[in-house]
Amino acid sequence: YLRHLQASLIVADEKISLEVTGNGDVIESHDGVLAVGSGSPFALAAARALMPMDLTAKETAERAMHIAADMCTGTNHNFVIEEVLPGQKEGEDKKPAPATE
Repeated sequence: YLRHLQASLIVADEKISLEVTGNGDVIESHDGVLAVGSGSPFALAAARALMPMDLTAKETAERAMHIAADMCTGTNHNFVIEEVLPGQKEGEDKKPAPATE
């Protein structure tokens, strides 16, 4: 039943980022940059272009999503960014960081 799920999920820690598909495939990017969703090709291209800049992962993701939203009709500027902080234990309260526009 779940093998036909048309969804993807990105999971990451400080060492590796992976995409888990609805088919059960686990995919590792060749350059550590992953994107999912309707605007993912645009966000992926923007994130790769921003990689040489001295930005945090969160700043790179935010800028890439804004670029994707400007280009893709299926993407908008309403983002929810959830950040796992170093040393944060499982089950601790996590508050989504507000996205900037």
